[in-house]
Amino acid sequence: MSVLLRPRIHAYTGLLALLLGVLPAPWHLVMAAGGVIAGWIVFPLTGLDARLRRPGEPFLGGLRTYPLAVLGLVLLLPRTEAAAAWGVLAFGDAAAALHGPWLGGPRLFGHRKATWAGSSAYLVFGALAAYALSTGVADLGWRADLDGLGTPPTMLACGAAALAAVLVDLVRIPPDDNLPAAVAAGGVLHILGTLG
Repeated sequence: MSVLLRPRIHAYTGLLALLLGVLPAPWHLVMAAGGVIAGWIVFPLTGLDARLRRPGEPFLGGLRTYPLAVLGLVLLLPRTEAAAAWGVLAFGDAAAALHGPWLGGPRLFGHRKATWAGSSAYLVFGALAAYALSTGVADLGWRADLDGLGTPPTMLACGAAALAAVLVDLVRIPPDDNLPAAVAAGGVLHILGTLG
C-alpha cells in the first residue's frame, strides 16, 4: 500500500461534499449511500481494499466506517453542517496522516500514534476544509434553490468542530475513529448552529 494513497483518497472523497449543494433531495442521500456501497462492496471486489487497508486493520476498520460516518452526517444534519463535518473528517484526518509521520516530533501526551504535528495539521486543515466546504455548499445550494441547506457555520464553529474531532481521535474507540470523530464534529457544529 502506498503511504500516500489512502490519505489522498480520503481527501479526494471529501470534495464530494460539494455535491450537497448541487443534488436535489433525495439524490444527496443516494450519493452518500453510494459511498457505503463503494466501501463495502466495490473496494473489496476491485482489490482496492487490499491496497488501502493498513497492516492488521480489521474488516470493520476505517474503509468501512468512513462512508457510514458520512451517510450519518448527510442523513442527520443540514447540508452545510454535514459538509463541514465531512470536511473535518476528510481533510483533517488526511492532513494528520501525512504531516504527522513526515514532520515527526514528539508524541501528543504520550499517545502511541498521535504527534503534535499531526494533530495540529488535523485541527488546521480540518477547520479550513470545513469552512470552505460549508460555504461552498451554501453558495451552490442557494443558486440551485435547494431545501435543507442550513446556515453555514462560522470559522470559529468549524475550528471547534475540528478540535472536537482531534480530541476524540486521541481516544481509541473501536472499531475505528471515523464514527466518533463524525459524531463529535457534527454534534459541535449542530449545537453551535442552534445556539447562534
